[in-house]
Amino acid sequence: MRHTRHCWFFIALLCGLNCLSVSADDAAHDRSQTAILTATLALLNLSHPIADLDANLARGDKRFVGINGYTCAAPGISDDDYSIVHSGLHGIHCLAGTSDNVESNKHKMLIDKASEYARVYNTELLKRIRARTI
Repeated sequence: MRHTRHCWFFIALLCGLNCLSVSADDAAHDRSQTAILTATLALLNLSHPIADLDANLARGDKRFVGINGYTCAAPGISDDDYSIVHSGLHGIHCLAGTSDNVESNKHKMLIDKASEYARVYNTELLKRIRARTI
């Protein structure tokens, strides 16, 4: 995306254009991770992750919740259980705005909230999978 934007900038300069439009994808890319994570967390029931799990399971969504770091990892899941996470039956949904590149104290606080949410959610999902209730 960045290369595309830069190319259009140079084309505009060469053509003598005074204004340059930026696509919606570029604008979203330029948003801070803190803003993206704030929006992501607003969609979750942070105080009751199990309620979100129940709603997702009712829709057929059996994915674990992931936090982006060096890679996308599922808090609350041991290394031995990652075969379940990466099976064709489940998978992982990484929360947008989480990152190992922390922008600020606020971003760190939001990542911590997301991680705790994911830990509770994933632990309960794994418990239900082992009990064969889903």
